[in-house]
Amino acid sequence: MIDPEIFFNRLRQHGIGLFTGVPDSLLKHFCACIDTHCTLNEHVITANEGNAVALAAGYHLSTGKIAAVYMQNSGLGNAINPLTSLADPEIYKIPMLLIIGWRGEPGTKDEPQHLKQGRITARPA
Repeated sequence: MIDPEIFFNRLRQHGIGLFTGVPDSLLKHFCACIDTHCTLNEHVITANEGNAVALAAGYHLSTGKIAAVYMQNSGLGNAINPLTSLADPEIYKIPMLLIIGWRGEPGTKDEPQHLKQGRITARPA
């Protein structure tokens, strides 16, 4: 597992200025690190993943900086439309970093509602 503090500091070094998303238990240590080191304007918890993507897009358009959007893998469905209409290279090419927790990873004990999504989520390289 990546140390949340080291990961956060690396993201800051690479110019990530806003963290937004929907908290997930797999990302709780990272979210706690964000809470510790960010001001209220630098960390925005959203009602759903699509809102987080839209907020990241607006942040980029207004500042030229890149935002990090965090979510669990089941939230990808909520983010598809704004990702396609805002971030896609064929449309507006708005950059953002997606940090996605893998719920329901095969071979890992998890809640039944996460098992299907875990099976169909691509394995990280």
